[in-house]
Amino acid sequence: MKGKSRKLIAGTIILFLISVFQINAKDTPDSTGNKKFILGFDGGMMLHTGYLVNKVEPASLTHNGATFGIGGALRLHLRNNFRIGSEGYVSTMNYRQNGSFSKTFWAGILGDWSLILGEFRPFIGVTIGGGTVTHCIIEEGSIDSWEKKVCYFNKKPFFALAPFLGCEYALTKTVRLILKTDFLMGFSSKDFHFPSGPRLYFGFIFAH
Repeated sequence: MKGKSRKLIAGTIILFLISVFQINAKDTPDSTGNKKFILGFDGGMMLHTGYLVNKVEPASLTHNGATFGIGGALRLHLRNNFRIGSEGYVSTMNYRQNGSFSKTFWAGILGDWSLILGEFRPFIGVTIGGGTVTHCIIEEGSIDSWEKKVCYFNKKPFFALAPFLGCEYALTKTVRLILKTDFLMGFSSKDFHFPSGPRLYFGFIFAH
């Protein structure tokens, strides 16, 4: 994704999030007359997988494949179905069957808007934060041996922007299943090579 396109998407999402937050910040009573701004909180863990394109020009490498990882989120429930909080994940993409990998860690502040439909709660939002991406590309040798290896290694920080959407299903009043998808975008200097693509998350959320 080119730099101008990424900046346009980032600006649009940030403006949308600010607009939603301003709407929800109005202290108007709901149907029960409740004027509390913070209505509860939740948190949980999620596993994820996805299909990424990993293009590393210095190593003349382009690899498409699966990534796997784990992480979690913690959110405050605000008025009018708006939620804010934080989340963080680590995601690893292995390839070449010799120990080569790309590992992405990111965390940030999230905001989403949800709609309660019986036991279901669909939502849409965005996470803004940062992280690091690590590339280890072995050209000669294997990670299983003690011989000298020829490899590329690079670790770089980035600014993260991840729009997402998903749905929760209430098993009980306090336990929910969650299914969501996102598209993590990384922004850094010109010499930046980022595995990108959609990820699918599944896990449990515990609410209060």
